Amino acid sequence: MLQSDSLLSGYSILIVDDNNYMRSILRTMVSGFGVRSIYEAGDGADAIAILLDRRPDIVLCDWIMHPIDGNDFLRILRQDQDSEIAKTPVIVITADSRRSVVVAARNAGVNYFLAKPIAPAILYDRLKAIVMQGDECVQARDMAQLPMGTRLQQHLDVMAKAKDSGTLKKKSSD
Repeated sequence: MLQSDSLLSGYSILIVDDNNYMRSILRTMVSGFGVRSIYEAGDGADAIAILLDRRPDIVLCDWIMHPIDGNDFLRILRQDQDSEIAKTPVIVITADSRRSVVVAARNAGVNYFLAKPIAPAILYDRLKAIVMQGDECVQARDMAQLPMGTRLQQHLDVMAKAKDSGTLKKKSSD
């Protein structure tokens, strides 16, 4: 069992997927992590409306939807005049994990990219990473412009902070 009730209970999440069953699965996962404010949208157009009205903390978004897909949704979101809305963390969750899709998602400003089917532990890790990074979250499109060594160093710095604060514990080998 993940000890997540206190970590994610104060956050709101918007789930964007055109498949009702997938939205139900994701809702079950995030509610199991302790999230109590969960919103749902069937496509990118509905997601933008909900985002402007409810201002969720994190968005879980499918890539392939109609009429507005994940790519269009991200581009609209990242160009919003309200900087708080534009910086909303987004995790793309999709069955299409071709390199071209991953690159397009990165260029559109995704924070994390997960391929379906997803394990709850992986989703929890990504949500935890977003919550733990807070204002230090570097947008994926900005990171793409940095040299690999700089990006690696940023990730190592985040891990070192987590270790120092006690949120990351060394795995014991039994």
